[in-house]
This record gives sequence, C-alpha cells and structure tokens, in this order.
Amino acid sequence: MRLLNGRYLRPANHRQSAREILFLAHQDNSASIRRLDSLNADLITSLVRSFRSARTARLKFLNDLHREEEDYEFISRKLLIENEVWIAELNDVVAGFIAFHDDWVNQLYVAPQFQRRGIGRDLLAIAKRGNASLQLWVFEVNEPAIRFYQQQGFRIVERTDGAANEAKMPDLRMVWEASHTTVHV
Repeated sequence: MRLLNGRYLRPANHRQSAREILFLAHQDNSASIRRLDSLNADLITSLVRSFRSARTARLKFLNDLHREEEDYEFISRKLLIENEVWIAELNDVVAGFIAFHDDWVNQLYVAPQFQRRGIGRDLLAIAKRGNASLQLWVFEVNEPAIRFYQQQGFRIVERTDGAANEAKMPDLRMVWEASHTTVHV
C-alpha cells in the first residue's frame, strides 16, 4: 500500500494493480473508485440510474431526449466499449462515473446525493494522471459543472449556440493542460 496525493492506493485483489483501485475517504463514508473491466446487466442498470439521476436537476432536457432503455443501450454498446470507464461506489451504490478516451472526457456524472464530497474531483484526477491535456463539452446552463471544471483547472476555449449537439442547447468546450494547472482551494 502506498500514498498518492494523500490517499491510499492498494490492489483490490492479486490481479489488480495499485492503479486499478483507489480507496478514498469522503466525510464519514468511504467511496471506492475502480476501473470498470467487467460488465453485467445489474451494473449497467446502476450506471444508467446514476447517469439519469445526475442529469435530473440541470439537464432534464437530456433525459427528455432519451428513454431509460436508450440510455442503457448507449452506455452498454457505445460508452463502455469506446472509453476507459471508472466508477465510484459508496455503500455498494454507484455514486458516479467518468468515461474518457484519448484526451476527451466524454462523460462525468455524480449522482446528486453524492455530490460535493470530492468524488467528481477524484474521478477527474484519474483522467488527468494519464493525459497531458483534457477537453470536454459542458452545457452552458450547467453552471455548477462549469464552476467545478474551472476549479479543477479547465478554461473555456470555445462557445457554441448548440446547433451541432443533439439537444440544440448552447455549450462550451473546456480544456485542461497539465502545464497550466493551478491549485484552486
């Protein structure tokens, strides 16, 4: 077991490396973050619930665009196949997940009841460790997410009217570069 950024890294079993699982303390609860390497229907259903729950408050229009069954198909047949996916679990419940490929963060969601505990920051840190830069799209109406990404060192580099996204909602492209990182407290 060794410390990384003040947190303990250790293998969950003899087949997993220290990078594969990260145990984090969040307030009185303990969340585990692990790379998703095997899938089953129950886990995909949990991811869909977390995905839809996280979008309910500010991004309900995305839930309105797709039924739960469509989200299940998207996650199982596209997201999990085309991305490196890490999940955060708290008390055997999927609290959130990140999906990234190359230098793109394609999805980062934390269920509302688990937000503001550092889970999103820790999921994002995993993507940052393997990339010199990252970029992502965020809807302009999602002001808490924009503030979160700015606190994590992302900056806005592009604004659109939303004509190119399926929701037709204005969005922002944000970029993080390791060489430009500043610590925000």
